[in-house]
Amino acid sequence: MKIIVTTYPYNSDSFEIRELMKEINLSHKCTVKFNKQRRKYTQQELVQTLREEQPDIIIAGTETYGSEQLDLCPNLKMISRVGIGLDSVDLKECAKRGIIVTNTPDAPSNAVAELTISQILTSLRYTNIVDQEMKDYTWKRIIGREVKNCCVGVIGVGRIGSLVIKKLEAFCPKRIMYADVDPLRRVFDRHVWTSKEQIIKECDVITVHIPLNEENRNYIGKKELSLMKSGSVLINTSRGGIINESALYEWLKNEPSSFAAVDVFEQEPYTGKLLELPNIIVSPHLGSCTRTSRHGMETDALKEVSNFLHGVPPMSEAML
Repeated sequence: MKIIVTTYPYNSDSFEIRELMKEINLSHKCTVKFNKQRRKYTQQELVQTLREEQPDIIIAGTETYGSEQLDLCPNLKMISRVGIGLDSVDLKECAKRGIIVTNTPDAPSNAVAELTISQILTSLRYTNIVDQEMKDYTWKRIIGREVKNCCVGVIGVGRIGSLVIKKLEAFCPKRIMYADVDPLRRVFDRHVWTSKEQIIKECDVITVHIPLNEENRNYIGKKELSLMKSGSVLINTSRGGIINESALYEWLKNEPSSFAAVDVFEQEPYTGKLLELPNIIVSPHLGSCTRTSRHGMETDALKEVSNFLHGVPPMSEAML
């Protein structure tokens, strides 16, 4: 049985992971190969790795697994995703081939929610801008805004969106409005359940927490951005492709008083035009990058492999 770990980072020196690896090796005589590039594989590197290793199980990052990749590993029985998103895995094709796909939805949720709050505060107080100016020996104080004077809109109230709302409550914003792609997900009686359109028109701060799929691609594009208030803040810590990057660039360029914070991109590493703008905070898919979150994701992904090998039902199997 061959297991490859394509994701990076992956802390194989963790005591819990080492012990799980030992147990799996003893009970099923597995060999494990790790990502030695110390970064996300390019698609070409992934293809080469799959072709050479012929894995039975993949502990995967955000790299793509479609027909082309799956054809290279006919022995593949399981993809255990380190993280929440499954947009990079062709679930229909995996189901057709009898490949089990799991993810780790609980472990990164708090880390992503905390980063979202951090980006909201930074966007309202411009701390990233004044930090750079001080390092250029410029003493310039910028008048920002407080969360308590803002109407905040949260689109998507699954695990992460709900946590964001709970954390926002401590700041006592003027109003919290929320919406979801599921029209029945009214989970907060004390806040305003509304539509995406209403949030876009009325809110000072908007943060998006929905999965990426074909229905949600370009969920916020040129039309939606044109309806946003001047000086508003838009946060995306969910998935690249949900906010149209070209439209976002034009909006930020034409609305210098508005601001965005983006942690996720359609192509990663990102090298596009958004990097040219002063009114955006960009980060390299940092949402889950805390010690607690990474440990939880990596351990849970390996536990799913152990469960599979021992015939135990998965904790979180991806369903079509």
